[in-house]
Amino acid sequence: MHTPLVPARRHDPEWMDRDDNAPADLIGTLDDIRLVNRYLFGSSILVRAVRPFLSRLGRGETLSVLDVGTGGGDLPLDLVGAARRMGRKIRIVAVDRDPVILDYAREKTAATPEIEVRHADAFELPFPPASFDLVTASMFLHHFKHDEAVRLLAGFKTLARQAVLINDLRRHAVSWAFIGLTSRMTRRHPMFVHDAALSVLRGFTKPELLAAAREAGAADATVKRRLPYRLLLTMTAASRPA
Repeated sequence: MHTPLVPARRHDPEWMDRDDNAPADLIGTLDDIRLVNRYLFGSSILVRAVRPFLSRLGRGETLSVLDVGTGGGDLPLDLVGAARRMGRKIRIVAVDRDPVILDYAREKTAATPEIEVRHADAFELPFPPASFDLVTASMFLHHFKHDEAVRLLAGFKTLARQAVLINDLRRHAVSWAFIGLTSRMTRRHPMFVHDAALSVLRGFTKPELLAAAREAGAADATVKRRLPYRLLLTMTAASRPA
């Protein structure tokens, strides 16, 4: 049920999703997203979720991860950092579909051999079933309507041997007001100012995200609230239908 603090979900297009963006606008926005991931726990939610999988690795084993909609590669870089601190091995394939974003991600991850940046459409991922231990996506699913999100989650589930981990926005008026005000006060890029507030309104409630996962075939999926106004969806491989 929608309330003044939890408005109805919006589907207005974000500027970043257009195909005709100037490279400078995308790069400026990616720079701002990198700051959000650094200071507003953008990556730490998934890093904490991945650590148990790293800790269970045996001697000589490598955790394989597919990161969908990787943007600037912030999450893969943070996952590699966590794995190195734990003395574990990780291999990440980071995919996105925009050439400018891919170039940006390749530049940021060039000195990190554990990360491979590849072009791919999230709806047509070029990998066979069970290709990766984990499939991750951070701040990506809210770009899509419910039926599209279900389709994406179903596809992610077929690729994961262990789990699918999704970090996304919990829709709420407080987070909408906060990001709208702070992005203007700190003079972020105009594309970021527009998209950041809209992203919150395109975010999910816990029941909405759980419903999408269950429609995707993950009957035992879980969704947990995480600060600040985030949701962590976990779909285990055990939920894959026989």
